[in-house]
Amino acid sequence: MAQINKGAISTIDGNMARVVPADAGEKSTSKLVIPWHLRGKAGNLSKGTPVVYVEFDDATGLILGRADGEWGATLDALAVTILSAIDDVTAGNISLKNHVHGGVDTGSGTTSQPK
Repeated sequence: MAQINKGAISTIDGNMARVVPADAGEKSTSKLVIPWHLRGKAGNLSKGTPVVYVEFDDATGLILGRADGEWGATLDALAVTILSAIDDVTAGNISLKNHVHGGVDTGSGTTSQPK
């Protein structure tokens, strides 16, 4: 069985966190996994952040999300992080990293479509 609870982060250690349950008098959880999408700037988790988490009978579990409705990143920041991990992106057989433009002139003119 599993139990879904609400609480606040008490400590973060790498990709794991301990949470103090919202129920008064409960002790902190064992270390819970912080999923990739909540790590670092994307989740902006810190001590005291309210979270929803699941805890299993074997004392394992993971944080499901922030309980305050906030999100620590912008889509731009997340896209840059994801794209920086990719060697190249291709759309319509045109490489983002290695495409060229024709009709390049100095000044305020425009170029032709990428090839």
